[in-house]
Amino acid sequence: MRVGLASRVLGLSESLSERVLALDRVILYRVSGARFFRRLDTLFLLATYLGDGYIWGLFGIWLIFWGGPRDHRHVLAGLAISVVQLTLVKLLKLFFRRERPPAFVPSRRFFILDTHAFPSGHATLAFGIATLTLRFYGEWIGLVLLTYLLAALISLSRIYLREHYPLDVFGGVILGSVTSWTLAPVIENAIPWG
Repeated sequence: MRVGLASRVLGLSESLSERVLALDRVILYRVSGARFFRRLDTLFLLATYLGDGYIWGLFGIWLIFWGGPRDHRHVLAGLAISVVQLTLVKLLKLFFRRERPPAFVPSRRFFILDTHAFPSGHATLAFGIATLTLRFYGEWIGLVLLTYLLAALISLSRIYLREHYPLDVFGGVILGSVTSWTLAPVIENAIPWG
């Protein structure tokens, strides 16, 4: 009886994963093949490169030089949380070992430090920083909206350039947002006012 149940559960699991992958591929091809997005090709390339951490690093440097003690604490907390997030991304990629999508155009394939796709590190970091901005600077609505817009652009660029399936990006969005929201008060309170 247990063998039959296990067999059914395994069959349902395989069927569900095949359907999810099929939907993932459909969305990937629609986004990467959309005429409207082709007009934004350069913007998506720039967003992907900025998503490597450059834009967030510049934001942190700006806060260090022109911010006060509160801003310095936020930069330290953001750095610590980003290290945790990137460590979780690497561990999850090793666990899931999901293949990246086939390259859309070979010249768009970038040097990749790892070959696994789930979750997207770019989306994790981008939405992690956007969530920290909301948590630390929620009163600055324009800044919060700008960081979420950048995070969305970076994440969409990963699908458009066929570096990730949509599910990889969605996983990164969730991972970055949840870890930032939950770790921010813990880590910020652990940093002395100095």
